Order: sequence, then C-alpha cells, then structure tokens
Amino acid sequence: MQMQSEVVEEIIFGLESGILFGMASVISKMGFLFSEHGFSKVVVPVCISISICCSATGFVYQTRGLKHGRAIVVSTCAAVASILTGVLAGMLALGENMPSASLARLSLLLGWSFITAGVILLVCSTRLMGVLPRPIRRILRSNPERHHNLRRSGSLRVKDTSPPSAVIHASTLHHLITSPAKEKA
Repeated sequence: MQMQSEVVEEIIFGLESGILFGMASVISKMGFLFSEHGFSKVVVPVCISISICCSATGFVYQTRGLKHGRAIVVSTCAAVASILTGVLAGMLALGENMPSASLARLSLLLGWSFITAGVILLVCSTRLMGVLPRPIRRILRSNPERHHNLRRSGSLRVKDTSPPSAVIHASTLHHLITSPAKEKA
C-alpha cells in the first residue's frame, strides 16, 4: 500500500505542476489578446505577473515531487498535464480550433494516446514486471554495467552499503591539484 501512495503522490505533484505551467502560458497569451482587443495596456504586465507566479508555483510543486518521487514519473506527468492544459484552455477559453485535416487531427489524438499510455506504463512498471515471463524479466533486470565491470576488473566488487559521506580526503583529490611549479614546466 505504501508503494501505491508514493506513486499517487508522484502523479499528483506532476499534474499540479503541469497544470500550473499550462495555465501560465495561457494567461500570458490572454494578456496580449486583451491588449489587442482594446483593453488597457496594464493588462499585459498584470497577466505576465500572474503567469510568472503560476510558473514559480509549478516549479515548487515539481521540485517537491522530484524530492519525494521518481523524476521520470513526475516530469512526464508535468509535461503531459502542461500540454493538455494549454491545448484545452486554448480551445475553450481562447477559441482555438483543432486541426481541420483528418490526418492531422488523427496524428494529434494518436500522439496524446501514446503519451498517456507511456505515463501509465511508467507508473505501473513494477507491477508489469511481475506479470512478464521469467526470461524476459531476467533480460530487463540485467545490468550491462555489471557485466562490463566484471570483464574489466576480473573480480567481483562488493557494493558499499554505508551511507554516502560528504567528506572527501585530500589524498583522493591530489591528482586534480596542480602546483604552480608544475604549471610553469
């Protein structure tokens, strides 16, 4: 149950940030449209200010999502939500139309379908691994870097399970430091 709540949290943070990014672009465009239709010129900076606030809030939500969740899920959900929000708000609030050519419309809808299916696959990837046959799971779980390291070193390396340390010893960085005498030579 813990895993499901984490996934839901990743999706929510991604959707919140994406909706805010999409609204930010629509609001800034609305300011310019209002100006073109005879509203006061003050509307443009006001709308741009609101747009900046929406973007900043979107970054806060996306950063919180990236801090607590997987970047690929949060960022993908944010991108999808931003695109869909911009398109839907453009169609509903700004009177923009879908492409009139049937092939262009089909391509657009197909692209949205593929993006949505990709997000669903990303979110459900751990559950899908359990359903796949064992040989396919082994292939997907194999680590090419591990095989590469084994061939290079000839020995197994034990993974260090100690927590990462912020202390870097001077002897480790010695080869990066050059003395003034060596630089002149």
